[in-house]
Amino acid sequence: MRTPVVYVAGLLALALAAGPARAQGLGLDLSGDSSTQGNEQQQDSGEDSGEGTPPDGDQGGMGLGLDLSSGTPGADLQPRFALVGLDTPERAGAAAAKRWMGWLQAVALRTGRVARAAEPSEVREQLASDYEAALRCQEASCLSGPADTIDADLLTTARLALEDEGWTLRLWTYDRDRGVVETDVVTGRKPTDSNFIREAGEVLSRRVTELARPRSMLKVSSNVSQAVVRVGERMLGVGTVEAKLPPGEVQLIVEADEYSTYTKTLTLVSGETQEVAVRLELNGPAPEGPPSDAVAGVKKKKSSGSSGPTVFSRPALYTTVLGLAAVGAGVAMGMGLQGKVQDANGDGIMDVSRAEYLAARQQSMIATALMAGGGAVAGGSLLWLFIVPARSEPVSSSVAPVSNGKGTSGTALHFVIGGSF
Repeated sequence: MRTPVVYVAGLLALALAAGPARAQGLGLDLSGDSSTQGNEQQQDSGEDSGEGTPPDGDQGGMGLGLDLSSGTPGADLQPRFALVGLDTPERAGAAAAKRWMGWLQAVALRTGRVARAAEPSEVREQLASDYEAALRCQEASCLSGPADTIDADLLTTARLALEDEGWTLRLWTYDRDRGVVETDVVTGRKPTDSNFIREAGEVLSRRVTELARPRSMLKVSSNVSQAVVRVGERMLGVGTVEAKLPPGEVQLIVEADEYSTYTKTLTLVSGETQEVAVRLELNGPAPEGPPSDAVAGVKKKKSSGSSGPTVFSRPALYTTVLGLAAVGAGVAMGMGLQGKVQDANGDGIMDVSRAEYLAARQQSMIATALMAGGGAVAGGSLLWLFIVPARSEPVSSSVAPVSNGKGTSGTALHFVIGGSF
């Protein structure tokens, strides 16, 4: 029973004495295995024994080499980080490229401010033919596309080369929120110098910490499945969508063909979830009813008809005016007679011929008739205008079916005529 125990103890001793154990403390290297595959085309596979390991003398910084960034609170709303790769034109730099790649990605994730968007090998597969251009890109114009493809909020590409100042590492970090590229430069004696590697890691760590901002979750639901959901110029999806967005004020736009556009200004808060339910309305009037303006016109017409005719539309007003005009004409004719009949010699007898007398008499009778008739018409019209209430019913007709009691129906035409004087 002791023989298996001896074997197990011997195997454990050999494992603890192995070379990788001396490099990582307990022999665990979980931070750099997968990340070192993205730049293999530029490296000699057997020349670097420290891939994915921290610089010499910095074992305490990496601990067991475990990446626990995804287990931190709010990790699902952390910005996504991806390292595209390391461009190494010189053979000496290519020999240490795996070590550089593993270390740079490890220190970025170790900040606890970002989540991994993709491994370098996955970045190469997703970008496909665009990978080489992205690897050597230094501007936002050529890094925005790869960032969208990988869905990375922070995207870093690096170049390790021998320049006039010596070995130089250049880092370009693209911030998708702001659409800008931040540049960092570190120089050293040689690619394998531990201080050089450590300083580069510190520079990238500070840059990631500076740019990383926790996301805000936006959930948008719409009653139209084909509605396009946008935030500003960025399209989030169609119908019901969920998106992690940077905090701040945004303009939410939901639109679909034949529907009214929904627009709302939102203020997104870091680490919080905001839900918006959108209901789009069809353009134009509802199919089951008449247009609203037609309904308003009918109501207006009904209200104006129910108020009855005005005083100017009643004939009694105009007959009153005619009666008063007749009275005035009679008075004027009577006053005209007084100037024609005079006593010139003062003998008490009017100086008038028989013909003039007959004409004056006829004119007097006319004046009396005008005053009497005009007064009667004016008085009656005034009574009709102010005492008798006004009634006005429109002329209407209706056609209605009439049953003849034999199971058949005929058509009867009814006229209703109304009015007022």
